[in-house]
Amino acid sequence: MKPFNYLANAVRAPEIVAILVRWGFEDLLLQLDTPQFLLRNLVRKKVAHLSTYERVRNACEELGPIFVKLGQLLSTRSDQLPAELIHELKKLRCGVQAQRFDKIEPLLVRELGADLNTVFSEFESQPVAAGSLGQAYRARLRSNGAHVCVKVQRADIHKTVAADLEIIGWFTRQINNRIDSLKSYNLVALFHEAERRLQDELNYLKEAENAALFQALSPVDARVFAPKVFRQASTRRVLISEWVDGCMPEAIAANTTTAKDLAKLGAQSMLHQIFVTGFFHADPHSGNLLVTSDHRICFLDWGQAGQITVDMRYTLVDLFAAINQQDVFKIMRVAERMAINHRPYDRQRVESGITLLMHRHHYLQNKGAGMGQIGLELMYLFGRNGLTISPDYALLAKAIMCVEESGRMMDPDFDLQQIARSYIEDLNRHRWSQEGILQQTVYPFLSAINQARDLPANLQRVLLRLEAENFKFTVQHSGTQSLEKSFRTGINRLIGAILVSALLLAGALIIRADVPPYIAGYPALALLGFSLAGVLAFILFCSILQRR
Repeated sequence: MKPFNYLANAVRAPEIVAILVRWGFEDLLLQLDTPQFLLRNLVRKKVAHLSTYERVRNACEELGPIFVKLGQLLSTRSDQLPAELIHELKKLRCGVQAQRFDKIEPLLVRELGADLNTVFSEFESQPVAAGSLGQAYRARLRSNGAHVCVKVQRADIHKTVAADLEIIGWFTRQINNRIDSLKSYNLVALFHEAERRLQDELNYLKEAENAALFQALSPVDARVFAPKVFRQASTRRVLISEWVDGCMPEAIAANTTTAKDLAKLGAQSMLHQIFVTGFFHADPHSGNLLVTSDHRICFLDWGQAGQITVDMRYTLVDLFAAINQQDVFKIMRVAERMAINHRPYDRQRVESGITLLMHRHHYLQNKGAGMGQIGLELMYLFGRNGLTISPDYALLAKAIMCVEESGRMMDPDFDLQQIARSYIEDLNRHRWSQEGILQQTVYPFLSAINQARDLPANLQRVLLRLEAENFKFTVQHSGTQSLEKSFRTGINRLIGAILVSALLLAGALIIRADVPPYIAGYPALALLGFSLAGVLAFILFCSILQRR
């Protein structure tokens, strides 16, 4: 395990520890390898009236934008985390304070390679929106006079990300190694996935690619679109896209003809993304949707996008059918196909959990609603019992639930299953058509034959290498990394101690020999040796403290 560098995080680490203590997580910190001096004289809030998950959310909000963003990313992992925690993490969307423009402007100038007056004829310095990673401004391009939205990352966000991710990574590793009751959540893997997605969101060019891909895959006459991105003017940290005027879905009067039509239109777009193209917006909550004056729907913020293969779409259709039929055994068979680890699991426990879930949501089946919620609960049930599901399925279930929430907001009688029926039927027709059967059976069979044809040649190469006695095996024991690091650390400290002793002894001998030149009456070489010994001793002492 990589030791945590307290010296490099001398300011941020105590601040994080203090906030965690304030929100009642002192017992957790005591179970970790947290230095006692960081836990002294800290203020503790009275938070007994709050649940553990509410305290987690409040701590994330106080810890800053990186913790907020990671919480938002983890809110999509309903297959791994408890529903109560997911519910609290979803509340982290709002309330981020905007950064002052005098800090943002130098970054804009540096990224654009020109003054703002050169690129824009108008630029409003007051942000129209602020997020945990960036904020958006309204402007007008000087080149073509188009009104645009300028999305720019917060100043020094990359330094903040690097520091906070190191601290969070250390905490997750400590929790995973020291607290047995939390090992089943596999927090280290969840952290690494959230870290990867966070790095993707910090690259605005990837968001531009996602928006352009959505536009290319959507029907030409669709009333659903993504803002046009000006790629030539955009960079990794600045995204310039067309300005779209509109309102959020909740501003539309509910249960009207317009609202019902918009709810159906948005659902059709999401179902087309899922079942036809396999590329979908992973976070289509109402804050990422705009309804224009001509009743079109604009999908904003393409930083998070999911992708599912044709086989995954077939599996999804089978899962929907099994849920609709309340067929527990079919759901279990589909779950085994969805799993990516193929480890042994407690079938009886999973079957009991699915049966209970089907009974609890039976009343929803009559309305044809709640498919996203049921899907998320199934993902969590699978994950908690050893069936690791691809994260794309969790993103998919969350996207479906967002569609249902937005649809019911505008149309109380919104029925996603009814709208999805035609898409599922079309997918099934293709699945069992001649072309679909060829893709699922004949083509894989031919590929296996080609691989089998190459097997003798590959085997012959292995035998020739064995005969030539140049065949090597590489064996690495997964449990020796920490031992190797501890050994290296011990050797380095021993060398440092020997150098300190040698310098002290040399200085003492030089003083006794009274070797010139002199400084303040003492031999200069002796003073230099004592100084170097002091510096090395201080570094060695700090290293021992930070690594305990």
